Amino acid sequence: MMMPANYSAIAENELTYVTGGNIWDAFPAVMNSANWRTFGTNLITIIGNTTIPTLLSSTIGVLFGGHASADALGAKLEEAYWDPNDIGNTVLSWVGAAAAIYTLGINAAKTLHNDKVVKIDGTTY
Repeated sequence: MMMPANYSAIAENELTYVTGGNIWDAFPAVMNSANWRTFGTNLITIIGNTTIPTLLSSTIGVLFGGHASADALGAKLEEAYWDPNDIGNTVLSWVGAAAAIYTLGINAAKTLHNDKVVKIDGTTY
């Protein structure tokens, strides 16, 4: 009988010797995969909510705030998302911007007559 190299035919009564042994088997499952998925989504949403004002003020705020030029947009984006002296903050700023974009993509924007609204400058009504 031909079997794959990583396959081993074992009798059913011997399975107790080859399964288990994982340290996590001793602990009850506190969080399942759905819980971890929710945790990840919530964490991204929290980061996104924190960085949405910066994203809006440095993009939409420039374009629709009476300063619509490529130079003004570039200067504001550089101010918000580029620190040549600290690459770590630059990377985390872009991660925050990606989280803000994700958050804006998965949720409906709030409206003035129902909820708090984030204005172009990042403040709320």
